[in-house]
Amino acid sequence: MEKVRRVKIAIAGGNGFIGTPLAKRLRADGHEVQVWDLPDFDILDRGSIDKHLESFEPECVVNLAAVLGGMNARNIREIFGVNFIGNLNLADAAAAVGVKRFVFASSLTVHGSNDPAHPVSLASPFNPRHAYGASKAASEFALREYAKQGMTVVALRPTIILGDTKIDHAPIDFIKTILQGGEIEIFGTGEHEREWIWIDDAVDGFARAIAFIAAADSGYYPFFLSANRIRMKDLAERVAARLGGKVKFVPSQAQAFTLTADMAESAARLGWSASHDINAMIELLIPLLQANAHGT
Repeated sequence: MEKVRRVKIAIAGGNGFIGTPLAKRLRADGHEVQVWDLPDFDILDRGSIDKHLESFEPECVVNLAAVLGGMNARNIREIFGVNFIGNLNLADAAAAVGVKRFVFASSLTVHGSNDPAHPVSLASPFNPRHAYGASKAASEFALREYAKQGMTVVALRPTIILGDTKIDHAPIDFIKTILQGGEIEIFGTGEHEREWIWIDDAVDGFARAIAFIAAADSGYYPFFLSANRIRMKDLAERVAARLGGKVKFVPSQAQAFTLTADMAESAARLGWSASHDINAMIELLIPLLQANAHGT
């Protein structure tokens, strides 16, 4: 990727899973980076935001601050509080002091689900299936309004990002199950498809988005970060074959839905592609999870 001019970048929620390696990458790219996170920074406190903006005077703000929540999440108030109200606080405060560039970590889950034959496009309607996706969708609607007022906004919609073994979703939970002597459970027939990317590829996507936004005109620019489409049954069977485990199918449709993205436009405009395939990610996860299981 070509070098871009040095930019002062603030990363809200920058001490987390994505923020820590992203800050390192952006500094390596020559940018001046400041990380804002708890306890010194509170995205729900406008005074805290204003103080940090005044002190650093960033040219670009990246918002990674978020509360996770999947199907049947009970922390709905917290999810919308941080993910929507917090993002609104940050965008509004940034706009008020003349920050012209804002990068938001949205989610592919804003689209909910799709027919396997028709991956979602950037123009597909929002139809989130849970509070987390809804909070990200609400934030995107708000950010579109700031873009109309002259801000340049990039909303990145990543698929599931792998690398943090503390988060239980496939294939991490598949690997854990077999390491603990259990059988992988697949909802429905397992024909539904999902996509995954590795943390290094996600960080590269964010870095490319920042390079893009540095040269872009004002407006609203959504992009997907997604790859490695695979049926859930095939993913489970790969993990089982690798570790000598078994797969069983559970007659439930609760999470048996497809969510995949048409990457053509995003890949072309960002110059991004994933460098880790499914097999590589499984191989990276196994020793990490084995170490966790043995307390090392």
